[in-house]
Order: sequence, then structure tokens, then C-alpha cells
Amino acid sequence: MKLIKILSIFSIILICSTAHPQNFAPVDSVVLNAIADSVFPGAAIAVGNKDNTIFQKAYGNFTYEKYSPEVELNSMYDLASVTKAFCTNFCVMKLVDNGILDIGKKVSEYLPEFGQSGKENVRVNDLLIHESGLQAYYTPREEESRSDIIRHILQLPLSYETGSKTVYSCLNFVTTMMVVESVTNEPMYEYYKKNFTDPLEMNSTMFVPSGDYRSRCVPTSDDEPGIVHDPLAKGLDGLSGNAGLFSTIEDLSKLCMLLLNKGEYNGETYLSHETVEYFTKRYSDNTERAIGFDTRSEEGSSSGKYFSTGSYGHLGYTGTSIWIDPVKEIFVVFLTNRVYPDDTANISHTRPALHDAVMRSLGLAGTK
Repeated sequence: MKLIKILSIFSIILICSTAHPQNFAPVDSVVLNAIADSVFPGAAIAVGNKDNTIFQKAYGNFTYEKYSPEVELNSMYDLASVTKAFCTNFCVMKLVDNGILDIGKKVSEYLPEFGQSGKENVRVNDLLIHESGLQAYYTPREEESRSDIIRHILQLPLSYETGSKTVYSCLNFVTTMMVVESVTNEPMYEYYKKNFTDPLEMNSTMFVPSGDYRSRCVPTSDDEPGIVHDPLAKGLDGLSGNAGLFSTIEDLSKLCMLLLNKGEYNGETYLSHETVEYFTKRYSDNTERAIGFDTRSEEGSSSGKYFSTGSYGHLGYTGTSIWIDPVKEIFVVFLTNRVYPDDTANISHTRPALHDAVMRSLGLAGTK
């Protein structure tokens, strides 16, 4: 009887392991071809579900130089605008959960100095869905200090009528950072560390890497490793709400699993189910934005052809991206330094091809 039970268990394991064979050779092919075409010198990818990581791999090198270090699983990438969704927005969600922040209120209720130059009625959620009216970007002058830049942004007039259209703006998330810091009375990076990176043991996720961490940072330019690429974030001393976070595929996978589990990770609750649901669905029929996240467009999405309607995530200018499919319960973290060395490489064809390859490897291509 015991032998029969053992054989039965073995048969079940064998069936489960062969029912959906996963061959990630298509993913290898997309990434290696991109490296050969100088789209980026190296990359790291993690694919997982709500319970664990299914596949992770590092490719190529830090730079195109002959003796450049090889990319490893713990190599740290400049996330650029992925910072908006997976840092700043996480802080906002936590504050909403705790009843400290109401994103339906006017920004000026939290930042009185913002309420000038036509911005009196801008709400926090207008910032988060990029319909505030703020201009897309501001490039600081070399001599401007952090406080000068903050003061300048607060004094800017609207460039279009609030709510009349969507204009993706880094200033929205610099302002959101100011809101977070106003209600918490501490720097946003400290609030993020205390509520997410420390308890989740995301030990390689940080702003302004120093010491030994710098040697693990994949370069985006000829600057010293660990220096943020984005000019606005650089002007803010690397501590910004629009960009500046450095991280790894392993650390970011934890945030993806947390979202797929509606705010829970390893039995601990970090965000409420209701808050995750509210922030990750499309805000209205008039926009492709969720609150703080982007959502999958039906045509030309960087997530490719096979992610479900309702998938959400964010891209980073440096060549980073995270896409999460809540229907198929799959996430993909894809980190590159496509801007190295001169910001000329185009990753727009690689991203959808990569995500299509992932879905084919998982046996999920063609399904919705």
C-alpha cells in the first residue's frame, strides 16, 4: 500500500511538471539578439506569479567595453520612472490605507504654497493620473539647489486646463513626493524604507547608493556608478519622486508578488486589498492611466500581445519596465541600461517582443 501511494505521488508530480513545459529559449533569443544589436549591453529579467519566481536570468555586461563586469542577478539598475509607480505610488497607497492622505483633496490642502498660478483646484489624484495641468518636465540649471528647484516647481503656472487631457509629467510625481513628505513629516525615501524596503528585506533597493553598492550599479552614462541618470532627479540630489530609485530584479519581484496578492507578502499585510484594487484599475474610460500606474493599451503596448486587458505597470526611460497581469497572475521585471553610453539606442521593439516571448514560454500566448 505504501509503495502504491509513493508511486501515485510520483505520478502526480511528473504530470504537474510536464503538463505545461516551460522553455525560456524564446526569451534568451530576444535578449541576446538585442545585445548583439547594441540595444543595451546587458539585462536582467524576472518572471513570476503571486507565489514565487518562475524564471530569472542575467545577460551580457555592464558596458560594451571588453572587460566590463558581467550582469548578475543582484546587479542594481537605475529604475528611472519605474520609481513613480513602485516607490512614490506605494507611499501614497500606504498613506491612503492609514487614513492620512485623501487623494481626492486639493494639493493645496497639503501644500499651501502650491495653490497659486491657477493651481488652486488641482487634486492629488490629478497628479497621479497625469491630468494636473503641470508641464511635462523641468531641467534644472547647474547652479540650482534642491530647495531652489522645489520652489520653482511650486510656483509654476499650469500649462493646460486641469482634467482636459493627459500629459505625462515628471513634475506631477515630484509634487506628489512633496505631498507625502508634508503629511509624514519625513523624507519620502525614509518613509518608503521604513514601510517597504526594510520589512520586505529589499536590501538592494535604495536612493543614492554608496559604498559597495555602487560597484553593483549598472552604468547609464560615463558618470560614476550609482549616479541617477534623470537630470531633474539629479538636481534634487538623487532623492526625487519621479526617478532616482536603484534596485534589482529579485527585490522588485517582491513588490510584484505583493500586488498580485492584493497587498500581502509572506503572510504579512502591507496594503489593503481595496487600495490595491482601486489603484491598479484604469481610472476612467477617458484615460489609459490607473492611479500611479500605466495600464495596457490594446494596440502597441510595450507589454506585447498576450498580457490581459487590465494589466498594469510602468516603464523607465533608462530601459527598465515592470508589467503585472492580474488575470493570468504573472509579472515580468525587465531591467536594462539602454541609455548607455549616449542615449541613442531604441528599446521600443525589444520590449513587446520580450513580453510575447515570456508568454509563449509560459504557454500563455494567445489567451486572454
